[in-house]
Amino acid sequence: MTTTTQNPYPRRQGFALRVANARRALRRLGRDCLADIYTRGFDSCFEMFDGDAVVWALMRDAVNGDALLEQGIRNMGKAVWPQWLDVYERRGDDAPKDDGQLALFETSGT
Repeated sequence: MTTTTQNPYPRRQGFALRVANARRALRRLGRDCLADIYTRGFDSCFEMFDGDAVVWALMRDAVNGDALLEQGIRNMGKAVWPQWLDVYERRGDDAPKDDGQLALFETSGT
């Protein structure tokens, strides 16, 4: 697995707090697969235009030995780990450029 050591995604104000909140919730889910972590606060950790940066930070810890965090991510659903791993493995030049907008629809060719 090759990845950059620095988070290649743009980060917004409050980034570290959102990562900490998501980490705490996911570790709780790692301890108890039935824990109800799916709150507005948890969702907000990923909805401030820097969700990929949050995922990258969480995955960095999960793939580098935080077994409880890894288990929590895996407990979110079978498809989550491979999707988040894809975000983590992107290199900075492959990461989406931050234009301050959240794309609601993907369009090809305009």
